[in-house]
Amino acid sequence: MPAKKDIPNILINAALKLAAEKSWHDVSMIDIAKTAGVTLADCHEHCTGKGDLLRRFIHQIDQEVLADLDDADFDEPGHDRLMAVIMARFDALADYRPALRSIIAARGDLGPSDSLRAIKSHFGSMRWMLEAAGFKTSGLHGSLRVVGLTAIYARTFQQWLGDDSTDFAPTMAYLDRELSKAAGYDRKVEKGLGKAFKLCGKISEKRRRFSAKASENSADTEPADIRQ
Repeated sequence: MPAKKDIPNILINAALKLAAEKSWHDVSMIDIAKTAGVTLADCHEHCTGKGDLLRRFIHQIDQEVLADLDDADFDEPGHDRLMAVIMARFDALADYRPALRSIIAARGDLGPSDSLRAIKSHFGSMRWMLEAAGFKTSGLHGSLRVVGLTAIYARTFQQWLGDDSTDFAPTMAYLDRELSKAAGYDRKVEKGLGKAFKLCGKISEKRRRFSAKASENSADTEPADIRQ
């Protein structure tokens, strides 16, 4: 019996091995337990199902990409940095492409609740990828960046799954085009939000002045005995 601390990783590897061999839809938790060499009770103790194993796998990939970052690269332009981070992510996933094709074909075989968790996990991953590339992800603008990169990554991921080249040059070219287009939108959003914030500031200031003036006028019109 493997050490308990190793069981989650063993289960993930077993699940991906089975996904590479047959349809992800046909992979059961019993299959995963048998392949991992653990009991079904161990599976129950360490995960909630196939969807949970996929989320843990995504987290592992996040960790691998972030651990390999070089601080010297932070001086590179944001576009180049983000390109490097996303392509590093594909490099980390390269050995799992057969399994990922099976999982994507079955759309993860996820129910409604697991689907929502998967979406949340992907948003979280893309937020970290943006942060690793030096982009701010806080506030409304940051949230829009996360949503935009998630959409770009999903499209590029499909391109990468079918890319049989040795250097993934077609995938890199596709990602470069998508990020370049997104950069234009990002600048427009930043400019638009800047104007909106200035307008909101002016409106707030006018409301403050109006309230202060109204309070002064109210005080001036009060009867003398009340003011005393």
